Amino acid sequence: MGSNKKKVSAPKAAKGAKPFVASRSLLPRAETSDSRIAWRFCHVDHAGPWGFGDLTFAQIMDKLQAFESMTCREIFDNGEEPGKHYDVANLPNRVAIDRLEELTLGDMTKISRLRLGGKIRLYGFLEGNVFHLVWWDPEHQVWPSTRR
Repeated sequence: MGSNKKKVSAPKAAKGAKPFVASRSLLPRAETSDSRIAWRFCHVDHAGPWGFGDLTFAQIMDKLQAFESMTCREIFDNGEEPGKHYDVANLPNRVAIDRLEELTLGDMTKISRLRLGGKIRLYGFLEGNVFHLVWWDPEHQVWPSTRR
């Protein structure tokens, strides 16, 4: 006995339509994106002492763009500049620890930072190759230098 099910055919592409090509294959250097640093802004602190506040993104765009050409290993694995990791429990600034609690980030154990030049630092959390920005520290107050 035959089945009463009707065959459903896939929709036909419009005449002259280009085939679907994943954007990853079209973007220059996209094939190495998994190893280069990327940014997330969902944890940015807008109101705290190191909040981004009125800072315009354009002020840090050039530095972020330069970092995007680097892998996380190039940025963080040499132990010095431009990136470092710190134990949150060892943060010398108690206000920073308290602010992480207020932001519901108090359970994080490591915080990472990027030196943008001079005293200017960005702080956040590195998960894989994604840097979750939290603070803009133009005066080097989150983790002050012990060198004088």
